[in-house]
Amino acid sequence: MPFPKLGFAKRLLFFYGFVFIAVLLLTDWSLSRVLEKRELEQLQDSLTRQSILIREVASPLLERTLDLQNEIKKLAEGTGLRITVVNAEGTPLADSSETHETLANMDNHAMRPEIAAALKEQTGMSIRYSTTVKTRMLYVAVPIFQGEKILGVVRAAMPIARVDRILASARKPVMVTALLGILMVLAAGILFAGRLTARIRRITSVAERYAQEDWSEKILIDGRDELKMLADTMNKMASSLKTRIDDLENEKGKVATILTHMNEGVIAIGPRKQFVMANPTAERFFGFETKTVGGKGLIEVTRHPQLERIVDRAFEARKNLSEEIQIPGNIKKTFRVNVLMLPPQIREIGCILVFHDMTEIRRLENIRKEFVANVSHELRTPLTSIRGFIETLLGGALKEPATSEHFLRIMEEETKRLGRLVEDILTLGEIEQRATLLRKEKIDLALELSTVLERFKPRIQEKRIAVENRILGKSFVVSGDRDKVQQVLVNLIDNAIKFNKEEGKIVLSADQRAEGLAITVEDTGIGIPQGSIERIFERFFRVDKARSKELGGTGLGLAIVKHIMEAHGGHAVCSSTLGKGSRFTVFFPG
Repeated sequence: MPFPKLGFAKRLLFFYGFVFIAVLLLTDWSLSRVLEKRELEQLQDSLTRQSILIREVASPLLERTLDLQNEIKKLAEGTGLRITVVNAEGTPLADSSETHETLANMDNHAMRPEIAAALKEQTGMSIRYSTTVKTRMLYVAVPIFQGEKILGVVRAAMPIARVDRILASARKPVMVTALLGILMVLAAGILFAGRLTARIRRITSVAERYAQEDWSEKILIDGRDELKMLADTMNKMASSLKTRIDDLENEKGKVATILTHMNEGVIAIGPRKQFVMANPTAERFFGFETKTVGGKGLIEVTRHPQLERIVDRAFEARKNLSEEIQIPGNIKKTFRVNVLMLPPQIREIGCILVFHDMTEIRRLENIRKEFVANVSHELRTPLTSIRGFIETLLGGALKEPATSEHFLRIMEEETKRLGRLVEDILTLGEIEQRATLLRKEKIDLALELSTVLERFKPRIQEKRIAVENRILGKSFVVSGDRDKVQQVLVNLIDNAIKFNKEEGKIVLSADQRAEGLAITVEDTGIGIPQGSIERIFERFFRVDKARSKELGGTGLGLAIVKHIMEAHGGHAVCSSTLGKGSRFTVFFPG
């Protein structure tokens, strides 16, 4: 390979030369800015003080413009200043660069930046090019007060050519120093570049032989710097590189196999079913750490005999397999495991196990099957009853008025129960699927409870139930869907009446807790067995199916309560003692 005409050392020289020049130019610019700023600040301070002094002289003469013009002329003589006095409307009253006769031809000054600032009771300052004197000027204006009223403005202006002269005088020695520095850097750089280039070329020449897999020659250079260290390191590298190339080929096969960021669990095992590696997802599935199980058998790592048998069959048949397995634990997990056999060329890995978590899918399938079975059962019972009564009536019972009326009333009740069941199923489906958006508004729960109690008053009086409303007269306001919240309260109070004893009691209470506002409905009814409390909010679950159907329940009321509360960001809980009563509490988030 031929060496480039513009080698590393020359590029380094050009680079540092460029940097040096850039730094010097930046220094010159920065110094100029600092000097300019300092001089302008001093000049502004001087003009401000002079303007204040001029204001004291001009203030009594504002009504006598001729005397004011003459006085301003005298003050400006020999100072290099241009002094202007304007009234509160911006009309010039006097100007040291004009005559009394030419003042009338001057433009209104109210919109000049420094004048406008002074008319706002500030000290105005502006730098701009003056078309009158053909140079850049610094303008400083101060207001003229009479009490708190502004009568006019005094403006003093001075050319800033002095600042430019100071900057020019400061820049000359900087540029001379910069030129000398550049020449010194170039001279030293040329000498350094020649020596550096020779050493780099020596290293490059041997490195080219290494690139051709010729490891016989060593790099021999003098010095005690980084290039010497580089040469020694390359010599050591050449002695071990050939061996490492073979090892890297095997490592490349492992790294390409394991996909660390997959959501699926992946385990690689060797030809003798010994553990090789796994991704973090598989570690989480089976509860192990890769660093502690290296080399162990698959059964030792996963402790799953069924998985071991699946892998055995895959090895025997030398083909890929796919089956479902379950992993016991607090929550039983279901996985679809795919055994992928690898070719013999990959010596350390015999197959890859990929685990897809099917737990949620299977859970939903079971829920669907159970739901369909429950709905079918709940619909079949009343439909069978109605069909039986219809057949009886058609068979001749219609001729017996008393029997016909009795049958028709039973059919009416069964039809109503079917209607309630269908309505509850549709309501539950809408809530679960978020088909209906919640129309949230401010709701007073005490008022809503009173309204619901009034609706159930006839049934309460019929069973002679005493109601203790501890919320009456208080205000508990939450944000929620009024219709849905009313449905929660209706279902809870309906159950408290339905499953209560004759001459029983219902207690309604509310309190603010850490998890939110709690509304509690407590009854003295039949209660719920301890083993059934965890399932009380499930669809179609009934503690006493015969009694529930007798009372017209669908088995969906508490499931609706649970899902409505969850849709509001809250939850519902139940506690009960068999034979003594139940307590249902719903929590609205605070």
